Amino acid sequence: MTIDLVQIVPSLMFVAAGGYMYSRPMSVRNLVSPQEWKESPEKAEQLQRGLAKAVGAALVFGGAVWFVVALATG
Repeated sequence: MTIDLVQIVPSLMFVAAGGYMYSRPMSVRNLVSPQEWKESPEKAEQLQRGLAKAVGAALVFGGAVWFVVALATG
């Protein structure tokens, strides 16, 4: 069994990026429109936290699935 780094490395990068996004939702790219921030900063902050955590969790899940598939097929 050989490990294909071309498949493993990107999957680990997805997991790392998603973990960072999930753990630090206010430090990543703004997912809420500037208009929302102007109209209701408190609501926009809650929305940013929720969206960033959801995207982060999806990246971690997708990266983990990619990792498992890469190991299974490699």
